[in-house]
This record gives sequence, C-alpha cells and structure tokens, in this order.
Amino acid sequence: MMERSRLGAAALAGAALLALGACSGVAGLGKGDEPPQNTSQSAEEDPLRYRARLHTELGANYFQRGQMSVALEELREATRLDPKYGMAHSILGLVYGDLGEPLRAEAAFKQAIAVAPAEGDIRNNYGSFLCRQNRAAEGLDQFDAALQLPLYQTPQVALENAGSCALGASLIRRAENYFARLVQMQPLYSRGYQGLAAIALKTSRFDEARRQVRLALNAQPATPELYYYGACAERQLGDRNAENSYAQQLKSRFADSPLNGKLEKGLCE
Repeated sequence: MMERSRLGAAALAGAALLALGACSGVAGLGKGDEPPQNTSQSAEEDPLRYRARLHTELGANYFQRGQMSVALEELREATRLDPKYGMAHSILGLVYGDLGEPLRAEAAFKQAIAVAPAEGDIRNNYGSFLCRQNRAAEGLDQFDAALQLPLYQTPQVALENAGSCALGASLIRRAENYFARLVQMQPLYSRGYQGLAAIALKTSRFDEARRQVRLALNAQPATPELYYYGACAERQLGDRNAENSYAQQLKSRFADSPLNGKLEKGLCE
C-alpha cells in the first residue's frame, strides 16, 4: 500500500500542499499551482531568515510542480542566506530524494535536524525518506521522535506515515498501534480505519476488515483502497452481493484506479 508520504502543511513552510503519498495508503505531496501564502515578515523575524523562508516556499512550490532544477536553485539560495533554517534543508532533502540522489538527500536531512532538532515536520520528512529507502526501522525512529515533540502541530501526519511505513515493512503490531492512535486522534478521518482494514486483510481477519471498511466509509475521504479492501473482505466472507457492490463503486468513482484491474483478475493483496 505504498504511495508517497504525507507532509504536514508546515513542512512546506507555508506553501500550499497536502495530498504523505509514499507510505502506504497515504496521500502524497501534490503538484499544486498555488503561490506561497505566508509572505509577510513579522517584526521579530530576522531579515535573512525572512528571505530564506520566501525562497524555501518558492522552492517547495516548484517541487510540487515537478520543476526540480528551479526548486534546487531556490532551496540552495535559501540555505545560503540562512544556513540555520532547517526547513530549507529538509525540503532540499525531499527534492534530492525524488531526483534519486539519496546521499545528498540524507546529508540535507541530517543538516536540517542538526540546526532544528525540535521541528516535527523535519523529522516527519526524514522518516518518510528513510522509509522510501527501505530503512523502516530508522524511519520509524524519526516518526517517533516527531511524535514526542510537544510543539509538533500535525502529529496525525506522522502517525499516518509511520503506520504505512511499518505496514510496508510487515511490522504488523507497530503498524496497528500507529493506525489505532490515528483513529483515536481523528475519528472522522478515514485513513486510520483504512490502515487497520489493510492490516486485517493481511492477517486474514476478514470480519475485522469488513468492520474497518464500513467505519472508514462513514468518514472522509473515500479512497479507491477502501472499496478494494471492502470487495476483498466480502469475497473471503462469501457475500457476493456486497463484493459486487464495492467493485461497482470502485469502478464508478475511481475509473482510472489500477485496483479495478486487480479485482477483475481476482487479485486481493
């Protein structure tokens, strides 16, 4: 269930975002067109930090659009202006990660943590990168570090990414714990239930998968994975009508999802 990790809004330093991807079942960094939104300078903000923040926001927006070379220029200028601005190093790490340069990405993330060790968004970004590098144990350490920071404003993002990372590494108990905490924190958000449904299917607890899918569909957002998991659970439980209903909804609501083809081939993974 690996897509791309979710990043908190603060992780893009005020640039428009949100849609994880990366870790399983999680929304990823979108390719938005919105300009930076927090361009005013506070009276207390250092002028160089202000300029570095603006370049970081621009770099983040170019990253969202897939304009990597321009994103690199903006982020390098941000780190030149203010080498102690951790978010600039963090977004630079994301860009290098997407460009397939893991050594440069890791160096950028380590620099980000060195200058801003108490920023949860930076820990979340680094954890997501490590999970994409198949270094789940190290990635989970970073998510856990973020979750222990009292001023971290979006712990639900780290919980979602951590659950997805753990599930992708078949660390079932840890994944279940993260998703259960996400459900407790945000009961009207479907991703926690979705993660628990995926775990239930993986462990052949089909009644529980059915229950979690139904709970998720009473929350938001609806995702193709939910209808896929629902169809797979009902197939195992022998309810053909319910299975067909989920399959039809998947096809009508998410016609382009590759999960339609999996269901048509009888594949439930």
